[in-house]
Amino acid sequence: MSTKDLVRIREGATDLMVPRGFCGRGPGKASGDVFYNRQMEFSRDVSVMLGSVALEEGSRALDGLAASGVRGLRMANECGSGARFTLNDRSAEAHELMLRNAELNGLTDEVTTCCRDLRALLAEARYAYIDIDPFGTPIGFVDAAVQSCSNGGIVAVTATDTAPLAGTYPKTCLRRYGARSMKSAFSHETALRILIGYIAREAAKHDRGIEPVLCFHADHYYRCHIRMRNGARRADQSLERIGYAVADEATLRRGFAEEVSEASREFAGPLWTGELHSGGVVDSLAPTEGLGTRRRCEKMVDLWRQEVDAPGLFFDVDELAQRSKRQPPRLSCLLEGLRAHGACASPTHFAPKGVKTDLEAEELLRLFVELSVP
Repeated sequence: MSTKDLVRIREGATDLMVPRGFCGRGPGKASGDVFYNRQMEFSRDVSVMLGSVALEEGSRALDGLAASGVRGLRMANECGSGARFTLNDRSAEAHELMLRNAELNGLTDEVTTCCRDLRALLAEARYAYIDIDPFGTPIGFVDAAVQSCSNGGIVAVTATDTAPLAGTYPKTCLRRYGARSMKSAFSHETALRILIGYIAREAAKHDRGIEPVLCFHADHYYRCHIRMRNGARRADQSLERIGYAVADEATLRRGFAEEVSEASREFAGPLWTGELHSGGVVDSLAPTEGLGTRRRCEKMVDLWRQEVDAPGLFFDVDELAQRSKRQPPRLSCLLEGLRAHGACASPTHFAPKGVKTDLEAEELLRLFVELSVP
């Protein structure tokens, strides 16, 4: 790729040469150019925050589908962890650009680049951190990644095929992830849990358990950071957290179930029913001044911290208002009111008007009416 086809930008504390026609919004489109999406800066800022607390001196890290190399280069440059990064992309054009970007930032001693098929590369070495950020579904790489990750290491996975996972194309979701998706007010949560559940089942095939470190939905993608643990017992424990999300549109009831009957219509799964974040890790995340999306990071970290011990499957204020035919209170007032009645209640990063609570739908609706604007 010639210099005239590139433009120099700065993301975080890292300088980059990227294709002149790079994507600035949305999921982007695949093209002959090396793919770079500026909207994913938030995701990469999160990777820098997480890498700063999770990576160790001398550990081996892999950005498996690196394209321009932006994520791996930023983590190598900004985390301060001393981890040794390998940047890989099977595109010769991408490999040329990531090498140029490594040189631009003076990282040629800390970073190794290669131009390989990712699955072949994963078969040859083990890594403490593996990042899989494809264009579309990650399913072609998950099995190899969970095998190649060291014990206690982290596999980070992005999925941009949101429509199948969130219920728009349930047959596609069933083919890809072996799970049924459904449309609902909380479909982004079930979609993320389907992705985690898929990773857990793939890991269990190799006698490995999982521990979600930080898993979230943002913009046009789902993102999981999953710690791998060796042992058949840990694999069995993870599988015990696999179940189904069940819902009743007529009553707004929702929850998790170990099994569903063939007659059931409103369900999603199998999916992960356990925690989405590690409290210890989330509490350690520090949005620094150098992050381009620092304010967004601060807001999301605060939401993730509140979600750590919150029940699954949130309610949306708009659906509660529609069902009760009442003017909704401000979210903060609703949360305070629910807590005053002894309920667990927290906001959620999945939706700006989302509420996570341990109340059953009937009791929640009753209190919602009581707390509604006259």
